[in-house]
Amino acid sequence: MKNKHLNLVFPQWQGGGKDLETYDGAMELCHNYLEGTELSVVDVSKAPMGSARNNIIDYDQILRQLKRARLLLDSEQPDTIFTVGGGCDADILSVSYLNARLEGDMTLVYFDAHGDIHTPESSETKRFYGMPVRVMLGEGDEAVVSLNYSTLNTSQLVMLGVRDLDKAEKVFIPSRNISVFGVCEAEQDIDAIIRTIRSKGHRNLYIHIDLDVLDPEEFPHTPLRVPGGMKMRTMMELLRILNDEFSIAGMGLFEYKPSGIKRIEILEYIISIGTNICSE
Repeated sequence: MKNKHLNLVFPQWQGGGKDLETYDGAMELCHNYLEGTELSVVDVSKAPMGSARNNIIDYDQILRQLKRARLLLDSEQPDTIFTVGGGCDADILSVSYLNARLEGDMTLVYFDAHGDIHTPESSETKRFYGMPVRVMLGEGDEAVVSLNYSTLNTSQLVMLGVRDLDKAEKVFIPSRNISVFGVCEAEQDIDAIIRTIRSKGHRNLYIHIDLDVLDPEEFPHTPLRVPGGMKMRTMMELLRILNDEFSIAGMGLFEYKPSGIKRIEILEYIISIGTNICSE
């Protein structure tokens, strides 16, 4: 019998601490690529940003929305998940849920220009979108971390395309021996990435895609563009190999800024993989 798949739309934008761009981006993705697809949507406020509390900007609203996402997952109990955001903090619960369901037999492949691995104390901006990986590792604000279904080990994490790290992240990542591939490494040796992912020893993957991992000269449709990113052809080739050679339990697509373009090939490709995840 085919297992249950969930297409989860969580357009949380407050983690970026700026405006509704990523909310509107998620809505454009739904309109352009997901029309006619069964979706489960987490209700997200569009009210102006709240104040900082517990060293997180708009903490109260973010916590409320994460609780809504948790309730939805509790209700649906999916076997596989495709998450569309919103900011790159919108799949914390998808990752922790699937990691629990798979009893830790999962590698998180994290495409992102940034580390996203701050605690509220280490973050200079106090914006939540700089903290999701650390929450997945079970560290950070107590109330947020308590919503996790499980916590990842750093040995389960492979970071790809990272090129804009803060000082605290540059210290933390090597201190935990986290596997990291910069853009040059990814462009020159895809096989090394695949070998590292295989070496983790897990059958299943969760693939997190923050679109700012891409070269903004090729793909400018992100709120926070970082020069020197991964080429679209490289990402598509990596995704093709990962989809062919591993069991994908979940995928997330984040940080899209509305472009007004009806169809973009790489988005179509990512969404095609995400919506067709299945597990027998």
